[in-house]
Amino acid sequence: MKILRWLLGSVAALVLGVLFLDTFGGYLMDGPLGPIPGGAFESGLATDAQPDWSTVEKVIELEIRPSKPWSLSVWAAVVDGELYVPSAKGATRRWPGVALEDPRVRVRTQGYIYERTIVRMTDPQLGTRVKEVLAARYDLDRSDSSSSDGLWLFHIAPRS
Repeated sequence: MKILRWLLGSVAALVLGVLFLDTFGGYLMDGPLGPIPGGAFESGLATDAQPDWSTVEKVIELEIRPSKPWSLSVWAAVVDGELYVPSAKGATRRWPGVALEDPRVRVRTQGYIYERTIVRMTDPQLGTRVKEVLAARYDLDRSDSSSSDGLWLFHIAPRS
């Protein structure tokens, strides 16, 4: 009985810890901690206006909502030298709507922060190319069309 209580207490503490970090992590952390959202990026602002995205990591960090910064880890794809990020089930996820309300975002990759603008993609031909790059990069099943249902794609464009 003691072991069962200890196990239940440990699981409850773990769940509460994750909920705490998910809720308040943005105030405590410089960027996300894996899948747990974080806050504002602190240092490393890049000066290049048009970075070379060809060496971008598979998972990058995206900071949205400048008025109350919220950062998260996202996948990335590069097509024709431009950076794109996906959001599975974009209509039901919280971050895409928040990002589109104020499209000023910051991207952190390889220790550098780039100030950009997020734009939802609507071009079906470019969308197909980005999906192909994502499928190849993340070893996704290209024949499974259900995996792209509800997928929103975003261009991480230069700020004007």
